[in-house]
Order: sequence, then structure tokens, then C-alpha cells
Amino acid sequence: MVHSNSLTCQLTTFACQLTPDAIPTALKRKILLHFIDSLGCGVAAREDRVLQMSARMARSQYAAGNSITLDGGTPLASTGAAFLNAVAINALDYDDGFEVAGRGMGHPGATLVAGALAAIGSRQVSGAAFVTALVAAWEINGRVILSQQPSPERFRQVYGVCQHESLGAAVAYGLLNGCDARELENCLGLAASLTPLPSLHKYNWQQRPLVSLKDYNAPAAEAGVRAVEMHLAGIIGPHDVLAGEQGFWRMMGSDQFHPDVLIDNLGSVWQLQHASIKTYPTCRWMHTALQSFEEVLITLPDPEKIQRVRVYASQLLANLFTDTRPQCSTDAQFSLPLAIACLVFRVPRHLWSSDAVRTSDDILHFAERVEVLAETHFDQLMQRHRRPAARVEVVMQDTVLMGKTIDYPAGTQENPLSEQQIVDKFIANLSALMLPEHARIFAQQLLDMERCEDIGAMLAPILG
Repeated sequence: MVHSNSLTCQLTTFACQLTPDAIPTALKRKILLHFIDSLGCGVAAREDRVLQMSARMARSQYAAGNSITLDGGTPLASTGAAFLNAVAINALDYDDGFEVAGRGMGHPGATLVAGALAAIGSRQVSGAAFVTALVAAWEINGRVILSQQPSPERFRQVYGVCQHESLGAAVAYGLLNGCDARELENCLGLAASLTPLPSLHKYNWQQRPLVSLKDYNAPAAEAGVRAVEMHLAGIIGPHDVLAGEQGFWRMMGSDQFHPDVLIDNLGSVWQLQHASIKTYPTCRWMHTALQSFEEVLITLPDPEKIQRVRVYASQLLANLFTDTRPQCSTDAQFSLPLAIACLVFRVPRHLWSSDAVRTSDDILHFAERVEVLAETHFDQLMQRHRRPAARVEVVMQDTVLMGKTIDYPAGTQENPLSEQQIVDKFIANLSALMLPEHARIFAQQLLDMERCEDIGAMLAPILG
């Protein structure tokens, strides 16, 4: 028997009872901006090699179906579409995040939007229902990962960046399939059981190339959607999977659990406020250094005359993010020297990890001018709080220009982006598909989707 006052069921009851009117207007706008950001990232990745390999695999292994896909190919069954769309959105490492006080805790957009999109195609989904499902999924996802943050010692042993998002994908897909609170509780139990293992420390850090699916959004999205499909087929999962000494937090390898974080002020204090958006298509831990450098760069009339760039950051950044000869797109997304060179040569951001960039002599030669040095203050922030602050120095022939310290990356609560900046990013990401003026109109239509009766029809311009 499922008890309606169980910890997990309190969350699913919140999700099922949530109405558009109960969501603050600012948060509805925020979720719409995150939705278009995710779509833009997915479409911009169509030429990415990992996405293309994943698309070939998906269409050979998953059944054809009605669920839409962002790679421009044919629709798939829901689980295959969830997997492929999450690969697409996360492929360029340009997708959004969830950050509290500078600590990043996943890329929810790739997983949760993929879960929600899997419901489109087989049925008509209204904009209001879609937005409400995304808000519920984002809120529960944020509370789950906050409730189980490990100690610094355990983090160094085991951690998963996005694996927990299987639960958020299940919330989104389950709501759009009409699940009630008890049914959704079963879906979360199944999703937790299907969640991929936490694997941050096995990304091939010491033996490149890095793994292709660096954050495992795709298996998490598939797990969430598959869990709902299993529930709809009558399969029983664990009850109240979030609670107790053997709950989901323990499955994910954490040594700490704060159950109050899951339910305190639910519906009045929103964790969705901590959702963040990226300005660079790289690992988030590099963004403070990139912003410090870019603010110096825009003041230089002749950036090609830069002789040296010194980045002062954590020891972790100095050890693992300085590859100047990336072998694959993931290597490029974790290379601070390459990203700095891309800024110097004004490479369009959706191309930073492309084959053309990784084989450009000019870019690779400039990357060798970048050195990353550990500074005690920044290292302590990373070790104790997982906060990647940084600053740079730019060495010219006759002077050294000092970049300011960036404590929080752009796109966070502490360093927010304007709505126009987010829309401009979306337009740039659609540049291979439509003219800027058409992309701007499309963005405004999507931001007004709450009044739309059929999201699938609205998304048609980017599906062909």
C-alpha cells in the first residue's frame, strides 16, 4: 500500500496538484527561457559527431514511434526519443545548470526537457500543461539533489552529475501522461531503480579522450521515461524510494541526507530560482576564467598580440582542464586553453568543440600561450564548496592587463543574464536552421506557449 503521507508521495502530490495559477509569473517566464535555451542547444548540435553517432545507434536499436526528435531525423518511441534528445541538448556542453552559491549540481534542461518532449507526438499537449509539468519536474529535481549533497570527502570518492535527473524526467513525462500522485510515486520508484551509476570520477580524466556522454543525461532521461512506460504497463516499483537509510540518496553514493529539504516550504519557496544558463559551450567550472578573460579581451584593439594568458584558479582546473590537443569534442569542452583561443578568434560558440576548431593550427598555437596556475584562495573555494572562482592576467608586449576576479559565473542568481541575452543565444543557436528575424519571431511564439493548445504543432519549424 502507498501511504499518501510518505516522503516521496508528498512530492508527487505537490506535482499533481500544481496548477498554472499557483506558479509565480516570474518562474513561469524563467522555465520558458530554460525551455527555449534547451531547444536551441539541441538544434545547434546537429553537426556534432557524438549526436550523429547516437542518432545512428538510436534508430537501429529503438523502435520507430511518434515522439519528436531534435536531431532532424525521424520520430522514435518515447524511450529512444528521450535518450536522443538528451544527447542533443547536452552535446555541446552549452545547456543549462542548477547552481546554489556557485555549486553546480547537474544539467536539468537536457534531461527534463527530453523527458517532457517524449510525450509530444503521441498526443496533443497544451502549452499550459507542458509548462506546469516542467516547473514541477525542475522543482522536484532541484530538491532531490540538494537533499543528498555529499560531504567533500565523499564527493572525492563518488558523485554523479546528472544521474539523479531520471526522477525529474519521470515527473515531467508522468504528468503529461496523466499519472496521479500514487501512480507518479511508483514511477519515481522505478526511475530510481533504473538510474545510471554515479560516475564523475571515471570520465577518463587521466587517460584521454574523455567519455562521450560526459554527464549521462541521456541514460537518465531514458530511465525516467522508461519508468513511466513500465508503470503504465503495470510493473510495480519501490515505494517511497526517497526515504530512509536505504533511500535514493544512498543509492547515489551520498553520505548525507536532509529529508526536510525535499518538502519544506514546498510551493512557496522555489528551488527553480537556482536554475542557471550558460554563456559558453564548455564545462561550467571554466566559465569564471573565461568571463574574466573576455572582459579584458574586448578592450584590446589587437588581441593577436597577446603573448601569454595566465589563469589563476583551483588546482583541479590546473590539473584537468589544460589539454591543448583535444582528441574529441568532450576534450574540447574541458579545455580552458582552447576555449580562450576560441574567444580570441571569435569562433561562433556552437562551433567551439567542432572538428574544424580542434584541427585549426591558429587556434591550437594560441592555446599553447595559456597557462593555468593554482591559487590557494580559489583552490579552497573549490575543495570546500565546489565553487570555481577565477581571474586572469593577459600579457602583452609592454604591459600586463589584470582581469577581475569572477566569483560566480554569468547566468547564475548572483550574476544573472538578461532575457534578451538568453533570446540572443537561442537565435544564434538556430542560425544554421533559420534567419535571425525568423528565429526571433519563433522565440517569442515559444515564450507565449502557455496559450498554445498543441505544442507539437508549434515546434514543427525545428523538427524537419
